[in-house]
Amino acid sequence: MSRTHSFQAMNYPPWIGSTYGSKDDLRLLVIGRSYYDARYRDRTITDYISDLSRDRVDDIFFTTLEQVLSGKRHWKSGLGGKLKLDRKKFWNSLCFHQYIQGILPDGYSPVSRQMWKESQEIYKEVILTLRPELVVMTGEDVYDNMPTLGGRQGREYSWQGGRMKTWLLNPGKAECRIARLPHPRDTSFNIEVWKELFFQFATDFHRDHR
Repeated sequence: MSRTHSFQAMNYPPWIGSTYGSKDDLRLLVIGRSYYDARYRDRTITDYISDLSRDRVDDIFFTTLEQVLSGKRHWKSGLGGKLKLDRKKFWNSLCFHQYIQGILPDGYSPVSRQMWKESQEIYKEVILTLRPELVVMTGEDVYDNMPTLGGRQGREYSWQGGRMKTWLLNPGKAECRIARLPHPRDTSFNIEVWKELFFQFATDFHRDHR
């Protein structure tokens, strides 16, 4: 699948992993909130994640997502038999889209109504083009500002104080399930809790569709 496809007019087209859509993985789309790393002001999210997968970037937002969303197939034996995440394999298995198509001062800056509106239109195109099976929204405000697209409330997952809302879509012939995560940079974000909740979420999809 071409990484540019119909997204060339976007400020920051989504990252589309080279193995996204393969039979070994669910079609997973991760939605970030905003782009604010000044080092990449003139580059794309594809550049950023390419550097990330080659260990050229150290970013707690993305490394937290790696811990929460990765599965056994993404890990390999390292020195002394210790397991190590295969970052290239992980990032090539999914897509990542930055919801706000502009650079904000930081990850917590307020978003204008106009920016939300513009982002919603782009999000629709991303969903319809990439046809994900699972979507992970990082940040309550991102989830709360997504267009509903005629969907409906899904199951709410809970474990050890964490509560994950979900939304169900049928944008084409296949169902798409959307999960809400807190922003991974939040100091209260518990990796083990959200890893377990995402595992339950993905397991239920496997059970119902495979």
